Amino acid sequence: MRFVRLWRTLVDLIQARRERSRARCQLAAMTERELQDCGITRSEIAYELQKPRRRK
Repeated sequence: MRFVRLWRTLVDLIQARRERSRARCQLAAMTERELQDCGITRSEIAYELQKPRRRK
């Protein structure tokens, strides 16, 4: 039981890291105009991506 919970936690951490990595790549590829349309600036990107992922 503990092993399953530990394994699930590890998988969740890896998935969160991959999601943040994809988001960083997508945000880095956006133009200033696209970021402005989303309501975010380049300086806010790192701050937003460092926030902890919410648990369900």
